[in-house]
Amino acid sequence: MTTKRRFVLSLVAASVLAGLAVAVQIPETVTIDKAQKKQAPVVLTHKAHAEKYACSTCHHNHENLKADSSIQVVPCFKCHLDPEKPETLSMREMSLGKNPFHKLCIDCHKKEAKGPVKCAECHKK
Repeated sequence: MTTKRRFVLSLVAASVLAGLAVAVQIPETVTIDKAQKKQAPVVLTHKAHAEKYACSTCHHNHENLKADSSIQVVPCFKCHLDPEKPETLSMREMSLGKNPFHKLCIDCHKKEAKGPVKCAECHKK
């Protein structure tokens, strides 16, 4: 292998390793607004939840996701806004059993006996 080729490969390897070492910052809040025609957007206190629960509690399709990981998170709406599969819960649904956020968040808030459980407590106008 030539010196130039070895140098280029070293640069590529260093770039890849540097990219892996960069952790994604946990956002303070996340605004859920893709279905806002029916209700006002919801501002989720993401960092507070991330400090208490495992990432996979909400990010069910990211089993190895950790607060300091560099895994690219697929936004919920990519699958849950207009689901391809009938069994996938839709953000466009209003019911507590068919909307993924209503189901996950409200069920958890009730179980923990804290957090909002009424429409206007999350959907602030």
